[in-house]
Amino acid sequence: MIKIWGKILSGDKIIKSTTILVDEKTTTFFDMLKNLCHSMNIPTPVLLDKHVYDFNLFNVCSFKPDDFVESVIFDRFVLEHINNDN
Repeated sequence: MIKIWGKILSGDKIIKSTTILVDEKTTTFFDMLKNLCHSMNIPTPVLLDKHVYDFNLFNVCSFKPDDFVESVIFDRFVLEHINNDN
C-alpha cells in the first residue's frame, strides 16, 4: 500500500487536500487518480504519459487547468507519494 496526497492549489496556497491509501499492485494509476478526484469533488483531468513519468521518477505530478476538459477554479492539482515510514 502506498499513500497519495492530493492537493489543490491556488497560487501557492493549498485550498483543499486529502490523502488516500492505494494498493499499487491491483490499482492502475488512472483508477487512483479518478478515485482521488471523486473524493475531492473535482473533475478528473486528462492523464498524459508525462504525468505518469513524472510521478514514477519524482514521486510527484502536477495538473494544470489546461489538463481538465471542464473548467476549474484552481491553478494546480498536485499528486504526491508520501513515504509511509514512521
